Order: sequence, then structure tokens, then C-alpha cells
Amino acid sequence: MKLPLIASAALALSLAACSGPLSDGPVATVAAFNDAFFDTPFDTGAVSVLVRDANPLRVIQTYTMVPCREGAAICGGSAKGPAGVLTLQDGQYIVTGAYPGRTFYLDRNGDGFMGVGTPGADQVLVPLAWN
Repeated sequence: MKLPLIASAALALSLAACSGPLSDGPVATVAAFNDAFFDTPFDTGAVSVLVRDANPLRVIQTYTMVPCREGAAICGGSAKGPAGVLTLQDGQYIVTGAYPGRTFYLDRNGDGFMGVGTPGADQVLVPLAWN
């Protein structure tokens, strides 16, 4: 059976769409959207984090985290600061060790949380903004 040229082109395009980068549906669509419109921490270098302090005498705290050790670590304050570890868990970037007693949970949309204390039951989460 011979298909008209337009029908053949439509069939070829539909088959190509099934094997393209968005072939697994909504999950790939969300990932493509996030890549296009949201920042990824440390892609362009240092990240500044702003946190509202629970202490009323200190309104805002600022933390700086810098990729260091040839990209193998994230250092607190500067490239010569304490070396921390960057992990990706469930789409959230987690920095531990750059600032003692602090864990940073960075979302791709410029917000997240800072955990104060040991991760687990006694950790207090404070909202943050990063850029």
C-alpha cells in the first residue's frame, strides 16, 4: 500500500517523536522544562545563600559556597575554606561539610532550606534563597 506524501511525512514524524528526548512523556517534559527555565546550583561558579536568622539580633545571614578542589568539592566562604560534599537526591542539591553544623538543601528554582544541627530528628530547617 502506497501512502500519499503528506501521510508518509506525518507517520515518520510521529515515529520520530516516540523515540526522541521526550519519549517517556510527562517525566521528560518536566525535566526539559526545568533545564530550560531553572538554574542549577554551581553551574556558573559560586553560590550565595541568604537565610533569615531565628535570632532577632541577626536578621539575615549570608553564606558563600564555591566549587573547589578542581570541582571535587564545595568550599565554604572561598576556594580555601572548609571542603564540603555536593550530592543530588530526589532533584535537590545537598551541600554538607562546607559550614560545620549546617546542611544546605538547594532547589533548582533558587530556594530551599538550611538545616541547622545534625541531619535527622534534631535538625531545624530554615527557608533560604540562593543565587
